[in-house]
Amino acid sequence: MKKLLFCQAKLLSVLFVAVLMSACDNAPKYNKSIPAGFDALCQRAIDEWKVPGMAVAVVKDGEVVFMKGYGNARLGDSLNAPVPVTPQTQFVIASTSKAFTSGLLANVMDEYPEIKWDAPVKKYLPDFKMYDPWVTENFQVREIMSHHSGFNAYALDDLPTWGYDRDDLYRIYSVLQPTYSFRTKYAYNNSMYTISAKIIEKYTGKSWDEAIAERIFTPLEMKNSTTGNVSFYTAENLAQGYRMRKAKDKNEIEVVPRTDKDDAFAWLSAVAPAGFVISTVEDMANWVKMHLNHGTFNGKQIISRENHDMLFYPQTITGSDSTRLTNYAQGWTVEYGLQGRYIRHTGLAYGYTALVGLHPELNLGFVFLTNNGSSSDPQSAIGRDLIELYKGNAPHHFDEYLADYLEDLFSEEKDEKKPEETPVAALANKAYVGNYTLEPFGTAKVYEKDGSLYFNLRKVDAQLDHKNGNVFKFYQPGSGTFDLTFTVKGGRAQSLTFNINDPVGEFVRR
Repeated sequence: MKKLLFCQAKLLSVLFVAVLMSACDNAPKYNKSIPAGFDALCQRAIDEWKVPGMAVAVVKDGEVVFMKGYGNARLGDSLNAPVPVTPQTQFVIASTSKAFTSGLLANVMDEYPEIKWDAPVKKYLPDFKMYDPWVTENFQVREIMSHHSGFNAYALDDLPTWGYDRDDLYRIYSVLQPTYSFRTKYAYNNSMYTISAKIIEKYTGKSWDEAIAERIFTPLEMKNSTTGNVSFYTAENLAQGYRMRKAKDKNEIEVVPRTDKDDAFAWLSAVAPAGFVISTVEDMANWVKMHLNHGTFNGKQIISRENHDMLFYPQTITGSDSTRLTNYAQGWTVEYGLQGRYIRHTGLAYGYTALVGLHPELNLGFVFLTNNGSSSDPQSAIGRDLIELYKGNAPHHFDEYLADYLEDLFSEEKDEKKPEETPVAALANKAYVGNYTLEPFGTAKVYEKDGSLYFNLRKVDAQLDHKNGNVFKFYQPGSGTFDLTFTVKGGRAQSLTFNINDPVGEFVRR
């Protein structure tokens, strides 16, 4: 039954595409000049949305028709002058990196045709293992990056700041228990992209960082692009990351710098194939040109037409309403709606946001890179308005998005009433003290210090605060607060587990 529903959903998507593509056949031709009013919209993001800095590139009919920097890469202070954004300013492009990993995998597949989109991952990675044995055997390559694995959204995202690296996340999938049935629900996932990187690294014999530089950056002449693993701490032209928030005691947007660079590196490096490309709009314009030209750049085929088409083939329905149907493909969201076929991806991470958009029927592509780490709405609104302008329509998304953003930002937060629990005292500390093991997580230690319980696992070394009964909570910088629950028998803890969205199983006391 699940297979039938999945096939019906795919059929609906294909029929919807056919109708819209037919409508686009009669679309008028548009000129290559940048529409009047676009530059002013970009400046309004700086003036009204308080975006610190933004770099923009627009590609139309194979040519860069607009490229400009706005605002500042660094805002400056009493000791340092502001540093303006230019087309050569580097930004972390966050989740728009996902398309680079999918494109890189497609490039590798061209060289090694034995790698097939519909073949099981286990054929190429014999040590690949999921919690469910059937899923292990049937998980296909095309499903790695399609966000319907069965896990909750952002599965394993909390673990990098606990001290777990990319290889650890790959192994932990073997004990992470899915919340949903495989292939039934869209749930965004970063760490899955590490599996694609494993295939890339096996066949190229190089790290993901080395392979992407050799196979993507170099042939596309992306001379100022790199990965954060290589240059996050050393890049001299990397914009400072900022966050935007409500100012204290007044309805104004306040901009503050991100100071958690070490946490950013720990997290981003662990999920680098999903979010740690560093680039400029000058370089990203070449990336857009290649995609608009079906995988070809300057006469050279970077990705074969067959594999390039697969990058945009819908795999998972992500949402629908009366005006649009959105799907996830291979590192791209593909939308069919009033604006036609709009392929896009946003990114947001540690002080940076990005948007890369493609509108094939208009032969239009655009890139927005910012050091606003709070919302991708400014560039999303401008991107949609650019499409409207090229279609000869009045822009309206910017004002709508800004009004919604300000309403959410300035609205008073209401405390949600939680159901009252009957207080249950904890056992004596000695009932919980001990070592608890679950592979491949390793061994966790619960110990007593100055009358309080502490929890230690990798880089986590946190005090346990009692909540109720045998449930405690702990805080890990860079990740947040987590519940930890002991299973007790005969007045002594036998095991423990903690919440990271999906169940991780029991750490058994040794």
